[in-house]
Amino acid sequence: MIKFFRKIRQKLLSENKTGKYFKYAIGEIILVMIGILLALQVNTWNNNRIEQNEEKEVIAKLHTDFQENKKVLKDFLVEVNNQMNAQITLMNLIGASKEELTKHNLDSIFYVSFGYSEIAFADNTIKNIIQSGRLNLLKNEKITDLLYKWNTLSEIRKTRVTKLDNWSNNELIPYLLDKISFKQMDMESNYSWAGSSKVKPDYYPLFQEVKFENYLDNNIWYYQQVKERCLETDKLIDEIIEATRPNSK
Repeated sequence: MIKFFRKIRQKLLSENKTGKYFKYAIGEIILVMIGILLALQVNTWNNNRIEQNEEKEVIAKLHTDFQENKKVLKDFLVEVNNQMNAQITLMNLIGASKEELTKHNLDSIFYVSFGYSEIAFADNTIKNIIQSGRLNLLKNEKITDLLYKWNTLSEIRKTRVTKLDNWSNNELIPYLLDKISFKQMDMESNYSWAGSSKVKPDYYPLFQEVKFENYLDNNIWYYQQVKERCLETDKLIDEIIEATRPNSK
């Protein structure tokens, strides 16, 4: 094709048809420019198509992740509620008589109240698109706004959980070390080392202390903060699931 155009130019020059030559040259330049523009357009279209497919794939993964996160959070909230209810039961027994206390399996209640729960969300998809700087791949502003809210709320929730753990491990548990039997409490878990304590601690004096009531009250308050953040998280998960649903606009 290049040789064909070259022969035409040479013929026009040899015939002294300068005007026609320049017109032809301009036309050839225009054709070349059109060809370049078409190639760029095709390349742009192809890149857009690839990005759209990647966006659909990411959104589909997010939808799957947050459906799983919904289940994870539900299980975590069950544990949180069980622990809170056990501690409320203990607090309601403050000031109770020995006779009343013997009606309850205090070791079992203590065991539930100190239950340890972890929450591990499926967040690899979010981390990958953020760490790779590909968040702009998502053209849906509603989804990106929800993901920013997710990251912000995640940090707040982690802070609440950390405060609860610190209070429980650094304040409440040390306070109880010489007042209850952790060995007896652990019988509920079927640990090999658990069993009846030979020193037989008397729980009655503990339930006559206002200090114990205050420790429990503060611990429950921390649990309430965690629970509230989790309920906010639950609502946000529902919004993300809806926004990432296939064919959702």
